[in-house]
Amino acid sequence: MVGRITEKHLVEAEKTFPGIGAMYRGLSNKPATFLQLVWIYETTAASELTAVAIA
Repeated sequence: MVGRITEKHLVEAEKTFPGIGAMYRGLSNKPATFLQLVWIYETTAASELTAVAIA
């Protein structure tokens, strides 16, 4: 997916990135593109997984 984020993108993205829609809605500063959103999702998920593995 490329370009601006729409509700349709979020519904489709949930299949591959569970929780990305809720994460997007919770962001105070919304990313302009889907690529930016995926980057935020991936870096957030990676840090949470690391924290769980350490605990």
